[in-house]
Amino acid sequence: MSSLRGYYDVIVVGGGAVGVFATLDLALRGVSVLLLERRSICSGTSGRSHGMLHSGARYATTDPQAARECISENMILSEMAPHCIRDVGGFFVSVKPEEEEYHSELTSACERAGIPVRDCDVQLFRQLEPKVSEKVRSAVFVPDKVVYAKDLAVSAILLAVARGASVLEGAEASGLKVEDGGVVGVWGSCGGDVFNFECRGVINAAGPWCGEVAAKAGIHVEVIPAAGVMGVTCVNLTRHILNRMRPPSDGDIIVPYTSGATISGTTAMLVEDPDNIQIREEDANVLLQECGEVVPALRRVGFSRLYASVRPLISPSEEQMSLREITRSFEVLDHSEQGVRGFITALGGKLTTSRLIAETAVEKICQQIGAPRGSYTDKIRLDMPSEEDLRELRERLKAGELSGELASTLKAVQDAIDAERYVGLILPLLLASRKGGQS
Repeated sequence: MSSLRGYYDVIVVGGGAVGVFATLDLALRGVSVLLLERRSICSGTSGRSHGMLHSGARYATTDPQAARECISENMILSEMAPHCIRDVGGFFVSVKPEEEEYHSELTSACERAGIPVRDCDVQLFRQLEPKVSEKVRSAVFVPDKVVYAKDLAVSAILLAVARGASVLEGAEASGLKVEDGGVVGVWGSCGGDVFNFECRGVINAAGPWCGEVAAKAGIHVEVIPAAGVMGVTCVNLTRHILNRMRPPSDGDIIVPYTSGATISGTTAMLVEDPDNIQIREEDANVLLQECGEVVPALRRVGFSRLYASVRPLISPSEEQMSLREITRSFEVLDHSEQGVRGFITALGGKLTTSRLIAETAVEKICQQIGAPRGSYTDKIRLDMPSEEDLRELRERLKAGELSGELASTLKAVQDAIDAERYVGLILPLLLASRKGGQS
C-alpha cells in the first residue's frame, strides 16, 4: 500500500463487474482512479452468477427495457472479450401446454426488443439435445451465451492497471469524507494498515452493499438484496443453454457452463445480510423439480454443491411487487441533490449489462469533475493487449501497485462459480513477470 499515492481524481468502491468496468473506463479517459475492494476482484455477486450472458429473451415479455439493454451489451461484450465468452446459443423450451401457449408472446416480445429469435423443429431439437424430456412441445432459439465473469473482470482490471489505474484488494472503506457539500476522500483499513485517500469523486459500485457504502456519506440508498441459489452438476447435461418457456420464475435456466459442469438456477428470496446467506434444502428441491422437468437426468444425478448470489435490485415502485417482478434494469444515482456532490451510486442491472452501468456512472462523475465525456469501452478488445500495455502491467506488478499478488483472485474462485474450471488468464501474466526477473 506504500506505493499508492494519497490523491486520486475518482475512487471506485466495489470490485465486481460494474466497479471493474468503471475503473477501466476512467483509466481510458486519463482520469486517475483507485479501485477499493474489501475482498478480491469479482468475489461477490459477479463471481457467483449462473454464467449466462443474457440475450434479453428472458425479460422480453416482462421487462422490455432490461431486455433491450441485454441484447445490446451481449453483442458488445462478445466483440470485446471473446476469450471470456462461449457462444453456445440458447433455447426456450415448453414442456407443458400453458408454456407452449407462451410461445407466440415470447417471440413477439423478442422481435420488439430487437432480439434475434427463431423456431426450431422439435425433432431437430431432440437431436441437438438428446437428454431433454420426451414432453418437450416446442423450442425457440435465442442468442444466449456462456460468460466467464472472473476472466472478464480480471481482463478488464489488468488493462485498467496497464492504463494507470490503481487497485487495492482487502480494503474496507470505513468512511467517506464530505466537506462543503462534496465528497473529498475515503478512509478505511487494509491488512491492518489504515488508509486515507483524497479525491474529487466516488463511484459506489458495491452491489448489494451499496446501501452500507452510501450510509458512510450520510445518504440513504434503498437496495433490495435478493438471493438466488444455483446448483452445480458435475456432468454435462446439455449442449445449449435451456430456459423454461415462461415468464421469469424459479428453476428455469440450465447452463452448460464448462466441461464437466452444468449450472441450474435460480431461486429468489429476500435476505437481510448479503454476507450471510442460508442455502436451504428446499432450494435444491425446487431446482431439481423445475429444471428436471426439462432434463430428467438432472434429478438422477443431483447436485455436487449449491452456491448463492445476491442481486442488488432497485426498490420497486409498487409495494406489493414480487422479487421476480422487480426490474432487472439499472439506476445510477447522483447524490448531489442530497447534498453530496461527486458521489454516484450504481444500482441494479445484470452481469450482462455491467459495462453499460459503469459507463453511465462514469459519465455522471466526469460531468462533475470536468473529465472527458463519451463512450470509451464499447470498442476496446480485452483479449488483445498491446506490448506497451503488457510492459506497463509488468512494471506496475513489480512496483507492488496491486494488493496481494493477483493470486488472491485465484483463491477467491474456490467458493464461487469458477470452482469447476481453471482461470487461465492470470497465471501466464505472472509467469511472464517472473521470466522478466520479477517475483
